[in-house]
Amino acid sequence: MMRCHVSSLASIVSAVAFATITATGAATGAAAQDVTDGERIWSNKAGCPQCHGWAGDGHVSGFESPGGLPLRTTQLTRDQIREVIQCGRPGTPMPHFDRFAYTDKRCYDMTAQDLGNLEAIRAETTLQPFEIDAVADYVATKIKGAGPVTRAECTEYFGKTGAECDKYPEQPETQKK
Repeated sequence: MMRCHVSSLASIVSAVAFATITATGAATGAAAQDVTDGERIWSNKAGCPQCHGWAGDGHVSGFESPGGLPLRTTQLTRDQIREVIQCGRPGTPMPHFDRFAYTDKRCYDMTAQDLGNLEAIRAETTLQPFEIDAVADYVATKIKGAGPVTRAECTEYFGKTGAECDKYPEQPETQKK
């Protein structure tokens, strides 16, 4: 019969606790990196601010943009946000960023033929699945539910640019006393 000594049991518990803390920290770090990467892809590669605005509030500075939905008030889950990025919204200006969307049934269980007259617009620049995940993480974490845009958010996004961010309040109107 094998005996379990108290010191051995304590060592095992400590090792399991350390492994759990380490794994949790690594997962949190990976998620933070995904959000950071997602912001970069959102801004630079995918060009999301051209339609949704830099803050995801639907206010764009471009003259040729159709204007995108304000993502700050979206009720979509992270997975639904990912699906919209991947598959777009056929029949609307929202393009799909998956190069192979509608070549098979990966998007809304439909092919291009199934869409009929609904046009599925392919984005000028397509994204890899990990990039779609990162943008979805960014939108779900930093934009969705963020409330009104603040000067601090503007400064964080653009850096200290002076007048560009002066039009935003220091804090959201609901928090002012």
